[in-house]
Amino acid sequence: MKLHELIQRNHWLSVKLTLLKMEPELASVINAYERIYGELRSLEPKESSVILMIDRHWEDGEPTIHAHAYGYDTTIPDSEPTRGLALEWVSWSKWLGFTLDRDAIDEWTELEMISHSLIEMTLDGLTQEEIEETKNEIIFSAEVIKKEYFKNKLDK
Repeated sequence: MKLHELIQRNHWLSVKLTLLKMEPELASVINAYERIYGELRSLEPKESSVILMIDRHWEDGEPTIHAHAYGYDTTIPDSEPTRGLALEWVSWSKWLGFTLDRDAIDEWTELEMISHSLIEMTLDGLTQEEIEETKNEIIFSAEVIKKEYFKNKLDK
């Protein structure tokens, strides 16, 4: 099952209620999430070898409604240190092509999987343009730090 299939068969109002139950502080930006949901319903999904994992957070030995969504890329060789992928900067059309992990399907409802995906997709912005800007700022800052670090190391 692909993420876009869940999004196509679930209505925004049901997703909204689940999203606000999970993260009540999103109430102030819920209209942005409605826009995002509409955009996701109209985007063409891109094929992907990534499996969408959604791992539950636990606190004091008790399960919570919170989770961490990340990718597992089946094309990365076993010889690599990890097949896990951070997904915050992945285009939304690629997200739509992700296959849902079997364990996630067993553990979460469709509305919860959609909500966790929306939260993870928007960690760095509420539009794809904002996310791209954040990504570029972080990469630029990392380059500056790297240059300064090596400059200082070489000057000594």
